[in-house]
Amino acid sequence: MQTYLCRQVPSAGGIGLATDVYTPSGGGSFPVVLVRTPYHRTGLQNLAPRFVERGYALVVQDCRGKFDSQGIFEPLVYEAVDGQITLDWIANHKWCNGKIGLWGRSYLGIFQVPAASGAHEALRCIAPSVAPGSFFRDWIRYDGCFALGNAVRWSLIHASCPTQPPLDHFDWDELYQLENTDAIAARVGFATPVLKTWAARDAYDEYWEAIDQNRMHEHITVPGLHVGGWFDHLTRGQYEAYKNIRDHGATAAARRGQRLLIGPWGHKNTGTTGTEHRRYGDWEFGLEADYPVLAHELQFLDFHLRDEDNGLASQQAVKVFLMGANRWLELADWPAPEIQLQNWYLDSDGSANMRTGNGKLSPTPPVSDASDTYIYNPAAPVPTRGGAIYWGLEARGPVDLRALLERPDILYYRSEPLAEQLTVVGDIELELQVQSSAEDTDFIARFCVEEPTGSIICLTLGSQRCRYRCSWSDPEPLAKDQKTRILVQLGQLAYVFQRGSRIALVLTSSDFPRILPHPNTMAGPWQEGALVVARNSILHGPAIRSRLQLPVIEL
Repeated sequence: MQTYLCRQVPSAGGIGLATDVYTPSGGGSFPVVLVRTPYHRTGLQNLAPRFVERGYALVVQDCRGKFDSQGIFEPLVYEAVDGQITLDWIANHKWCNGKIGLWGRSYLGIFQVPAASGAHEALRCIAPSVAPGSFFRDWIRYDGCFALGNAVRWSLIHASCPTQPPLDHFDWDELYQLENTDAIAARVGFATPVLKTWAARDAYDEYWEAIDQNRMHEHITVPGLHVGGWFDHLTRGQYEAYKNIRDHGATAAARRGQRLLIGPWGHKNTGTTGTEHRRYGDWEFGLEADYPVLAHELQFLDFHLRDEDNGLASQQAVKVFLMGANRWLELADWPAPEIQLQNWYLDSDGSANMRTGNGKLSPTPPVSDASDTYIYNPAAPVPTRGGAIYWGLEARGPVDLRALLERPDILYYRSEPLAEQLTVVGDIELELQVQSSAEDTDFIARFCVEEPTGSIICLTLGSQRCRYRCSWSDPEPLAKDQKTRILVQLGQLAYVFQRGSRIALVLTSSDFPRILPHPNTMAGPWQEGALVVARNSILHGPAIRSRLQLPVIEL
């Protein structure tokens, strides 16, 4: 293997981008795989042989303003221009045979759609994994709710200076409690301007629009492989990229060539192997969960960059791990054409609070009107536990929630024990009729299985800040104490509810530190003002539809 280290690729504004090139020995021209990273390009040195041994040249580049690259790092902002200039630089070297693919996970996946949106003639495919699409909805705000743990932790570690700042002199839980970005900067000893920017831009505006990858998908001209995990906080981005490019890609090759792979993993173990790849949270998924993700990605790259007839063309477009049965499921598309939508209605006699309440989920609508009410105090938020949450937070993935259900500010709805198994495969939506004493509030939902043992395990979660119920760009306050319809996107799932288990739903208005507690006003994150205690209600009845919509499939 030959290496060419730290070339400064000239980009816009005369900025030099530090770039390493690894090629097979002996000279010649090769298909090229490009990776761009803010985490230091030297981190790919150990992985380079996996590509080079297959006949690839691997190009690894520090993002603008990171480590040995010049300029200032502004997350997401320069990925299109720098990525497209780098593609052109690669294509004009003799060691490139005119075919380039993009690969990488997390931020290494984020750069790919912006780079590919320029439709460079040498680009043949992209392979992003665990990467968001709309950063306003998917990364910095979860459908409007400010993603505290994500925004603070990632920005301080990766967007405060060219390298990585010292982090041992403070505790993350301490930072999450501070009153604003200035207090955070004072405590850690350095400023993080992008955190202030993310907090201040509290509506979808030109800043968010410019970096919204969902708006770039229609410009993609090449096939893509999108990889994620059921318990990664960014997996919705994989589905949206797959579906958007499939439906609106710029070429027939792009529209026909999208693929999706989702396993029972979180953000950081998607590409691992061994025991770590088979277990997440409280659940062990068996040997089949230890799927060779990199080998799958290399098969995809080989097909498009080396023209190998390696069986990829005969595979279904979608491969997902069916939890509960703990096996892989191949589908022609997502959502699967054969799904049937099934409604499960929320019901109670007005006391669904806590696990001891009488909240019900039923396939038939309620026969009488009722409302379930709780008091949400932002000074005493519900702690984060379970589901697809940011890698820096604990109690991730499928973990037991029963301890949370001792709180009166949580509502719990569950079905009767299932007489037969129920297989849910697809996108889950929750329609709620809500009422609040506040001008704005959050609703946070966890879709769960209650196992025959009594364990309550979060399968998916979703949230909605009410001000954005009609528009991300034009926030609208609630009419206080008036019935309002909201939709909560609960993400995607492939899970078999076994006979004797129950479908379950947990509802509340806080999720700390995953989400910055909402003050129940129209103030933005960390803005000054008094916290308001809200009286929040879920309404249901024969003509008041609060329901789960489940995509059910028979296998």
